[in-house]
Amino acid sequence: MTEAPNTLTQRLDEKIAQGMSEERELLKALRDLLIKQDFDDQVIDQVAGLTGHLEELFLLVVVGEVKAGKSTFINSLLNAEVCKVGAIPTTDKIHVLKYGDVEKERIIEEFLIEKHLPFEPLRNINIVDTPGTNSIVKRHGEITESFIPRCDLILFTTSVDRPFSQTEREFLGYIVEGWAKKIIFVITKKDIKEPHELVEINDFVTDSVKKFFDFEPQIFMVSAKQARKAKETRDDALYEESGFKALEQFLFEKLSVGEKLQLKLESPINSAMTICDRASESFTARMAHLKDDKRVLENIKGQLEQSESDMSENFGRFILEIDNIILEMEKRGRNWVDDNVKLTNMGMLKSAERFRGRFKEEVIKDYETKIDDTLNKAVDWFMKKYLKVWQDTTQYFSDQAALRPHEGMVGKVGTKFEYNREKIYDLVRADAKDKIKGFDYEDQMRRFMGRAATGINTAIGGSLIGVGAGAAVVALTTAAGFTWIDVTGILAGLTLLGGSMLVLPMQRRKIKAEFSNKITELKAALANVLEEQIKKEAREAVEKIRESFGPFFDYVNRTTGSVEESIRKVKEIRDGFQQLKLKFGMTLAEEKDALAIKDTREHRKLPEPEASMTHETSEPPAETPAEESTESTGEDP
Repeated sequence: MTEAPNTLTQRLDEKIAQGMSEERELLKALRDLLIKQDFDDQVIDQVAGLTGHLEELFLLVVVGEVKAGKSTFINSLLNAEVCKVGAIPTTDKIHVLKYGDVEKERIIEEFLIEKHLPFEPLRNINIVDTPGTNSIVKRHGEITESFIPRCDLILFTTSVDRPFSQTEREFLGYIVEGWAKKIIFVITKKDIKEPHELVEINDFVTDSVKKFFDFEPQIFMVSAKQARKAKETRDDALYEESGFKALEQFLFEKLSVGEKLQLKLESPINSAMTICDRASESFTARMAHLKDDKRVLENIKGQLEQSESDMSENFGRFILEIDNIILEMEKRGRNWVDDNVKLTNMGMLKSAERFRGRFKEEVIKDYETKIDDTLNKAVDWFMKKYLKVWQDTTQYFSDQAALRPHEGMVGKVGTKFEYNREKIYDLVRADAKDKIKGFDYEDQMRRFMGRAATGINTAIGGSLIGVGAGAAVVALTTAAGFTWIDVTGILAGLTLLGGSMLVLPMQRRKIKAEFSNKITELKAALANVLEEQIKKEAREAVEKIRESFGPFFDYVNRTTGSVEESIRKVKEIRDGFQQLKLKFGMTLAEEKDALAIKDTREHRKLPEPEASMTHETSEPPAETPAEESTESTGEDP
């Protein structure tokens, strides 16, 4: 019959190979995403390490405190003096132990060494010996933690003289809460305690793990000293007493090929999913920062819109002041007409030029200065307001920048992200301050007044070039009263009527009425042009302020879109890892079932028929099921 496939069959290999190919693609997509989003190099290296680990042997990492007996334990496990042992801490470097036909050592970096040893147990497994979890050398911890994400199994060592210390608990929390690795607890130095003490220590460690991490620990109590002696003297009883027999049977026998394969396949997936979760948490934290940034932007926009409205509306009081000046000028003009359009002034009334000359001299003379003074005061107020808005906006922006980084948030969002964000803040803030410092107040005043005069002149039909706003208004006021009104026609009428007493009151009323009408039109036109001009000036002033914060506006909008897309992408990648984990689990479960069926059939298989059993009517044994008898390989009679 055709045998059920075993773990190394082509069918399984093809499925695993296909799954590992998918895993590489997912890891590449994750790495590319982290690079694009400026994650720290350590995180990116972790993903790269997971990719490389797919091609490596089963990785066993031994961790524990200084003097917890890790080195002695590894020497006993391999039955060789592989690691230094001494009264003081001797493991000052991380050692990666691999199989090699010849013993040799290669320095990877200052605190990381790769050792090749000709020991059979290393043919199918790599072992990492680490310094203590409470080592004072910071780089030790960094490298140790870099191996945790890509290891397949962790042996967590603690000694009977200091079981499950505070630093061990903290490091275990890093493993359990961060990387979801399979952990085997090894309590060393059992030979220095009495049996009843060992029971208490075992219970203490078990209860502590349950209390703090909510899982049932698998614990082995060992004595490396007893194990080495037992192996040297071939004392089986002492070897069993040392606890190493049970541990080695678990590592090299009970931990089946299938279980090791499952750990090997799922370990990088679990680590990658953890990195995805942390990336997602980082993106969420970044969105919280960007939400704050958007709030700053919205506040700036709101402040600028309100300032634009305030500048336009408050400028109205100056328009009203100019309006009152013109009303005062109108009143004086009407009074002047009453006082001067008389028979006693016939000499002046007969000459339109003299009439206008006296009107300008006696009525309008000082109003040009008044209007210009008011406009200067208005523009001065506007420029101060404009500059203050710019300064206040920049100060608000600086105050918000000073609140960065948020307490406890830099580690979540990533130092590169925070650096880039702070850089944008600094550049925008510095640029705004430079522009404020270089603000030429007098030049801006002159430019504003020039635009105002041009606007007034153009809007109310003037043709005066290069004169001030006040001069333009006064000139147009004179024209309003005595060009649009036919003064010479009125004077001609007076001459024809021979200076009739009845004509003068009528002509005065007509002159004043038409003069007032034209002044009313002039005021309306002037108010309209000034309102439009100030709205335009306010709009352009605010736009200049807004432009100075443009890079920050662009950064926030661009980064928000990018982070939102990354949140979607990292979820998609994590879901891919989750599906792949399920696929691997189903494949290995199917293989386990196939092996179980194979083992059952081999166990129940009948012995081959003897050569003498050739009678045609021979029947299979009664207790053998018919379906199995059809699988007999006996010869035909």
